[in-house]
Amino acid sequence: MEESKLSVVVGKAVMDADLTPQDAGLLFEEGITLNLYNRYTVTGLIGSSAKALIGARVTNVTETSEHAILEFDSNVRVEIDLTDDAYTSPEAMQLRVPGSPILIWN
Repeated sequence: MEESKLSVVVGKAVMDADLTPQDAGLLFEEGITLNLYNRYTVTGLIGSSAKALIGARVTNVTETSEHAILEFDSNVRVEIDLTDDAYTSPEAMQLRVPGSPILIWN
């Protein structure tokens, strides 16, 4: 199985977070950003504020054709639906890593 392109965020801490539906974003250390445009769910978040994710580190990522999952050391889990039914934008996700090409999931 090919390693997920999202694995670049494993071990990285969240510096800022916005969990607005259909336009969410996570800013990680080193200026890495992950924008979420598809439907997603967040479990394990204490409180309702995305700011509770700040400081949490990604411990694992899993990606299949149907979903991408980010797991954090704070027991938070973000699951992005990658199925056709979940599209709300021309793209599902966008990953920006400084110095690398932008990656798009569509």
